[in-house]
Amino acid sequence: MNAARLVLSCLATAATLALSAPAARAVEAAASTPLNVRSGPGAGYGVVDVLDPGEVVDVGECRASGWCYVTHRGPDGWVFSNYLTLPPGTAEAQPGRDCRLMLTFDAAGPSLRILCGRDGIVFPPTAEAGRACFYTGTGFTGRRFCTGAGTINRLDANFNDRISSVRVFGSARARLCQDTSLGGFCRTVSDDEPSLGRALNDRVSSLAVFTGGWSRPGPRPPVTYSSGRIDLPRTRAANLDTGAVGGPGVDIWYRAPSPFLSVIAPLGGARLALGDGSDRGYAGCRAERFSNAEIPLSELPVGTHLCVRTDEGRIAQFRVDGFTRTAMRIGYTTWAN
Repeated sequence: MNAARLVLSCLATAATLALSAPAARAVEAAASTPLNVRSGPGAGYGVVDVLDPGEVVDVGECRASGWCYVTHRGPDGWVFSNYLTLPPGTAEAQPGRDCRLMLTFDAAGPSLRILCGRDGIVFPPTAEAGRACFYTGTGFTGRRFCTGAGTINRLDANFNDRISSVRVFGSARARLCQDTSLGGFCRTVSDDEPSLGRALNDRVSSLAVFTGGWSRPGPRPPVTYSSGRIDLPRTRAANLDTGAVGGPGVDIWYRAPSPFLSVIAPLGGARLALGDGSDRGYAGCRAERFSNAEIPLSELPVGTHLCVRTDEGRIAQFRVDGFTRTAMRIGYTTWAN
């Protein structure tokens, strides 16, 4: 193929991909080596097929770990994207431009795209100008993954303590840290670094990609694990991890030790904290001092909030909504973290 046809082929392929991207975000790729197709996104999943070198597949969904789902003439499945390349018949390089397949991230998530040149021209175009790519080998070799702006508090086993070089694109910068959650020694990378040096080479456990000045991200909001309303009959117990009355894993017991006394008692290793009875949410309840002491209902008028550490170790809070002759009505929330 002459130079003019080579350029036209690359541009035509890029234009076709750009037009088709909003619908499926898929790209054609070819196996660069005999390549296992697995039933799931990881080397631990079973092999369902093997791609021949040069065999062309359609790449759809990709994961941050580098595994992508492919469809082809044969059982579909997951392959590791490091062993995919541009398919035959498309240009693997414009004159002076180094076009290649690369895992990129934007607002819609990770996808495999064609990237050309150091200035980061990508086909189909990404919605995010700033991004960075991380490699397990020096000189931008070995396994890689790429991401736009965001924080990875704990790298997975493929990249934890294995990153040796970094490329940054557009206005992106990368902050690399030795410990998880951006802890320990950290350094910000503003330009391509073919070798991270002794302090960070094979010692990175978390990172952030950003544009502009660096500011440490705030704490993640709590995630609700379970919530709802429970009518808890007298003498029965409730599971605040699931909202069920009775059964295994119960946390609170509406106990009546005498006709004149009713209490809420913790069960199964759960613990209680009344505090001031206000709505303290996840952060406030987590900071409370829990105990295994029973709490008399005389201290739980309607509208009172009671913090609970469930038998599974989650933080929960319930509000006393009212009483019937035989039951107590509560509204509860249990948080995942």
